[in-house]
Amino acid sequence: MASSDNIIYRAGVDYESRPMVVLCACNLPDPKLVDYDTILRVVLAQLEQFVENDYTIVMFSGGAVHRPGWGWLFKAYRSLNRRYKKNLKALYIVHPSTWPRLLLSTMNAVVSPKFGQKVHYISTLSQLAKVVPLNQINIPGAVYQYNLQFEDTITLPDDQQDHAHRVFGAPLDRLMGPNGEKGLPQFVQDCISNLVSNGLYVEGLFRRSPSSAMLKQVRAAYDRGNPVNLAEYDIHISAVLLKLFLRELPEPIFPTSVYEVLQETNRKESEPKNLLDFIRSEVLSQVTPNNLVLMMEVFRLLKMVADRHESNKMTPYNLAVVITPNMLRHSDLMQEIALGGVGNKSKDSEVVGAVTLGTVVKVMIENYDDIL
Repeated sequence: MASSDNIIYRAGVDYESRPMVVLCACNLPDPKLVDYDTILRVVLAQLEQFVENDYTIVMFSGGAVHRPGWGWLFKAYRSLNRRYKKNLKALYIVHPSTWPRLLLSTMNAVVSPKFGQKVHYISTLSQLAKVVPLNQINIPGAVYQYNLQFEDTITLPDDQQDHAHRVFGAPLDRLMGPNGEKGLPQFVQDCISNLVSNGLYVEGLFRRSPSSAMLKQVRAAYDRGNPVNLAEYDIHISAVLLKLFLRELPEPIFPTSVYEVLQETNRKESEPKNLLDFIRSEVLSQVTPNNLVLMMEVFRLLKMVADRHESNKMTPYNLAVVITPNMLRHSDLMQEIALGGVGNKSKDSEVVGAVTLGTVVKVMIENYDDIL
C-alpha cells in the first residue's frame, strides 16, 4: 500500500502565505486491495491541522493508475463539513483529465455550486508556477513524467527566476561556505544516500544512462530549490546527476596544478616507487579543502560500489574510466583525454609507464581506507 504521507502531505505556503496541502492521485493504491474509507479518515485527519485557517490544496491528478468509485467520492465530499469548505481558498487541480472535471462539475451542481468558484484547472507545471511557488512543493516523479506530455521544460515566471538555489555550476564556496562550514551540499548528500541505500548492487552503476527527459526534470527541480525524493526515480538518475555536478563545477575537483605535477613526474627518468605515497604527498596537497571534502565523500561511495563489483560489474578500473573525465578540465582536449586515461596499475600501486589522473583515481578507489 502507498504510504498516506505520499497521498496527502504538507507543502510550504502560497503567494498569500496560506499553507498548502498536496494531494497526489498518482499514489492512490488499488481500491481492490485497500479500504478507501481508511484513506478518507487519514486525509480528513491531515486536513484537520489546517481547516481552522485559510488554506490551499494542490491536487496532482495526472499519472494516476487507480481511481476511487463515484459513490465513494460523493461520500468523501459530504464528509467535508463547513470548516473544510469555508476556509479552503483555492483548489488547484493539475493535469486535469475528463474524470476530475466531470466529477467536480457534477458535485458542484448537486452539492455546492459555490465550491466551484474555488476550483482552478492547471494544465502544466509551468502554469502552476504562476499561481503558487513551485519550489515549496515536493512534486512526485510520476507528475514530472506526466508533465512531459505537455512541455519539455518547466518555465518559471520572471519574478521567480532566483538563482540562489542553483546547484549545477555553482561554486563550492557558495554551497559549502568558504571554509566548509555549511558541510557537504544537500544535493550531494541526497545522491550518495540514495545510491548507498538502493544502488550498490545495480549493474552498470555510473556507466548506464537514465531517461534524458527525466534526468533534465530532476536536475531542474534541484536548481529551482524544489524538494526532491530521489528514491522515486531510476537509480541511474542519482549516479548521472552526481557526475554532472562534478563536471560542471566552475573549478574542477583536481586543479590544473595537479596536471602539472603529473606531467613533471612523467618527464623524470625515475618514477615514484609507490603511487599511493605519491598521491598523498604530491596530488592531494594541491586540492583545496572544500574540494577535498567533496572528493573523499565521492571516493567513499565509489569504494563501496567497487567492493560489490561481482554484482554490479563496476571494478575500480571501470569506475575510474567513467568518473575521471568529470573531475578534470583541460583547455587542450587531447591533453584532457590523455590525462583521463586509466593505466593498468596493480593494487599494490606499483607504477608502470606514465602516471595519469585516471590511474590516480583508480588507486584512490582501491585504497580509500588508507588514502589519508
